[in-house]
Amino acid sequence: MKHPILRRDLSVLVLDSEVDVLDEVAALLRRRDVTVHLATSTHEAAELLQDHPDIGVVLADITMLEGEGLHIAADILNGVGPAIELVLICSSFAHDERSPAMMSQMGLLQEPLKLRDVAISVGRGLARAASRRQLPGSMSLSAFDRH
Repeated sequence: MKHPILRRDLSVLVLDSEVDVLDEVAALLRRRDVTVHLATSTHEAAELLQDHPDIGVVLADITMLEGEGLHIAADILNGVGPAIELVLICSSFAHDERSPAMMSQMGLLQEPLKLRDVAISVGRGLARAASRRQLPGSMSLSAFDRH
């Protein structure tokens, strides 16, 4: 089945220190015709954000958001620069049975990652970023939500 095409005018930045995670997520998104930028450090991520104003979603492992990464996240959340949506990946907290429900309510992705959840979260993020940027053809929900 051919997956729906997301916005071609926005791209995604994936920030994770684990190369296998980067590769797997990038392959998933590229199969859906999404332009993907990869970073294994917050320094790389900051440079990519500066060089690519088309980035509409940053998908980041929350552990990467220390030091400089906190500044990146704060800038995104405070609306510095173009509208960007932040999707965070968190470790599993199996010791607390409330964790999965709480994380879902907050819109966080929990490890181990389910690729369908990644696709849906990124699709929604791209739709929100497009809407916030008032791009032509903006939709309130991603095409992923219909599949």
